[in-house]
Amino acid sequence: MRFFLLCILASSFLFAQTLRISNFVDYIDVEVLKDFASKNNVEIVYDTHSDSEEAYNKLINNTDSYDVVILTSHYIQKLKKKNLISKIDSSKLSNYKNVDQKFLELNFKGVEQYAITYFWGSIGLYINQNKLKGNFDSWNDLWSKDLKKSLLISKEPLDVFAIVLKSLGYSANSTNEEEIKKAYEKLVLLIPNIKEISSGNVPTYFTQNDFIAGMMFNGDAKIISDELKEYKYIYPKEGTLLWADGIIIPENSKNKELAHKFIDFILDGKVSANIADKIGYALANNEAKKYMPKSYLDDYLLYPSTSQIKNSEILNDNENTHKLILEYWQKFLDEYAKYQDK
Repeated sequence: MRFFLLCILASSFLFAQTLRISNFVDYIDVEVLKDFASKNNVEIVYDTHSDSEEAYNKLINNTDSYDVVILTSHYIQKLKKKNLISKIDSSKLSNYKNVDQKFLELNFKGVEQYAITYFWGSIGLYINQNKLKGNFDSWNDLWSKDLKKSLLISKEPLDVFAIVLKSLGYSANSTNEEEIKKAYEKLVLLIPNIKEISSGNVPTYFTQNDFIAGMMFNGDAKIISDELKEYKYIYPKEGTLLWADGIIIPENSKNKELAHKFIDFILDGKVSANIADKIGYALANNEAKKYMPKSYLDDYLLYPSTSQIKNSEILNDNENTHKLILEYWQKFLDEYAKYQDK
């Protein structure tokens, strides 16, 4: 998906500059983009990617030139190792003081100077309570015979393998080839229960296509649960998968100064709060929290308790493991396609 946000002044049809952005689908308030474009007399070319793997491949293959990209922390670590991202000059960011530094250091190890925290959250179980019997609190419940052809599974291979590894009692960051092989074998056993593999417009897709359960980002779950109370988000007892997304400036950016200006705009407390209100994810911007209602800050979907995220992990970068998982992921997709053709 690509669209253009144009700031056309009455006196001129010319733009001072163009800012090129790539972000996840439905992951910003469009009014924020329009506001930045209008205030700065710039054209914004805005692309979306369905997952971090897609964004990563764009950058390593140099298929598009972007000034700002938003993607998950372990992919930022991968890009830094390939020298494909630039350091962010915090001296150019008047709102840098709003960044939660402890969160940045914890979730962006080794790339703290190359990323600014955007939002964070978790991947947990999501169910339609009206269509399930019994207790549902484990990743292993996805393999239940009662869920035949009813699950929505993400198309992010690292995330999928992470939850299968957790279901086996292994670390989501396992580098053990035998454990990863066992995760692949168990994932193949899940195929009869999978109705769709998708990372598109999940909230609408989940409800309109009558999925009973699946893995889901907590922000997507919040959008549904705020309207439809029969749906519930669950932190699995084996531990959920935590994530943090960051804003980066690619090394080949043609407009690094404007990129810094945009990042500083996003870090404004009121602007970040407006985005949070729109997309429903947790803030790592201390100033923005002041503008959010208590109900937002107390919502277990966004800010889980320590007990709810016990044994949870955030993914780290490991090039060899990533490559191995992608190989097994393709084998899994081939098996899934064969099953669909039966």
